[in-house]
Amino acid sequence: MSRRTVMTVIMGLMTGAFVHAAAPVWVIDLDQVIGASSARYLSDSLEEASASDVPLVVLRIDTPGGWMDSTRDIVKDILASPVPVAAYVSPEGASATSAGTYIVYASHVAAMAPATTIGSATPVRGDGEAMEPNMERKVVNDAVAQMRGYAELRGRNIEWAEKTVREATNLTASEALELNVIDFVAADISGLLGMIDGVTLATKRGSVTLATDESEYEFITNTWFEHSALKTLLDTLGDSLWWVIGIVLVIGEVVLPGTFLIWFAFAAFGVGLIGLMFDMSGMNQVVVFSLLSFASLSLGYLMRKRRGDPEEPAFADRTLAYMGKTYTVVEAIENGQGKIQVGDSVWLAEGEDCPVGGSVKVIDSRGNVLVIEAVLPEDSASN
Repeated sequence: MSRRTVMTVIMGLMTGAFVHAAAPVWVIDLDQVIGASSARYLSDSLEEASASDVPLVVLRIDTPGGWMDSTRDIVKDILASPVPVAAYVSPEGASATSAGTYIVYASHVAAMAPATTIGSATPVRGDGEAMEPNMERKVVNDAVAQMRGYAELRGRNIEWAEKTVREATNLTASEALELNVIDFVAADISGLLGMIDGVTLATKRGSVTLATDESEYEFITNTWFEHSALKTLLDTLGDSLWWVIGIVLVIGEVVLPGTFLIWFAFAAFGVGLIGLMFDMSGMNQVVVFSLLSFASLSLGYLMRKRRGDPEEPAFADRTLAYMGKTYTVVEAIENGQGKIQVGDSVWLAEGEDCPVGGSVKVIDSRGNVLVIEAVLPEDSASN
C-alpha cells in the first residue's frame, strides 16, 4: 500500500471522526405565552449552546404572544448570540402571533411550516383594555421602529413589518415567503436543515456558513420549574421572599390557630438564614424548604408528645382536648360564625349566635373550626 493511500485512509478516518463528534443542532420550543420565564429559559439555552459549540439553534415557535419586555429580552439575546438562531413556526396549525412575529423577524433565519400563520403584532394592554390615545401612539411607534430595525438588519420586508404592527395584519406561510417576510417554507426540521445548508449568516462571532444538510438534531427540554412563575419569583426576590413567606405564615397561624402554619414559618425563616450564607438556586431553595418543613413538623410533634399537654395534643387530635369545655366568646357569633378564646389562642367557632363575653360549650370540630352551643350564665364554668 502506497504512502499516499495510507495518508488518504488516515485523513478519511480523522474527518469521519470529526464529523461524528460535531455537536447536533438544538431545537428549543417556544410554545407558550412569552414571559419572563421564557426569556430566561432562552437566554440560558443560548449561553449553553455557545459554550457547547452548537452549530445552530432552531426555535420552534407556536405562541399567541406575550409581554413586550420579555420579547425585547429574547430579541436582544438572539441579536447578541454567537450561535445562529433559526425561527421556525411549527408544527402545522401553529402561529407566531404578536411577540412571535418580533422573534421571527429578529432571527438569523426565518422559516414556517405549511398551514401556519404570522402577524397581529400590534401592542395591546395586558388586560385587553384600550390604551389612552397618546400612550397608544407612543407604544405603537416604538414597536414599529423595532420591527423596521429587525427587517433592515435581516433584509426582510420592511413595509409589512410596519403594517402588521399598525394594522395587525396576518400572513400564511406561502404569503410570507412570497413577500420576503420569511426565508423558507419547510415541512419539518430535517427539511429546514437541508434548505439552509450552505447559507452564510452574520453573527456576533462573525460570518458563519451553515453545514446542516443531514445534520443530527436534538430537542432541548427543561423542567417545568426552570421556566415557571415560581422560579421567576424566587430569582427576582431572592432570599427576601422567604422572610416574607415566613411572616405571612406567622400571621396565618395567629388568624387561624391550630393550622400548624407556624412550623412552616420556621422552615421559611430557615431558608432565609441559609440563603444569607450560601448562594442557592431557586430549585435548591424549594428542596431545602421542604426538608426544613418536615424537620420542623417532626420536632413540633415530638415536643408536644413529650410534654403531654392535654391542651396541646398532637396534630389531628388537638381539638379533642376542647370537647365538652366552656369558653368565652371574643367576637360575637352572628349568623352562626364568630370567634372564642381558647387558652392563649383565638379559634373560629360555628354554632348558636352568642354576644361577646358570652359562654359557649365545644361539642364538635371541623378541621380548625370548633362547633359550639351557647350555655346559660349559671351553667358556665370557664376553662
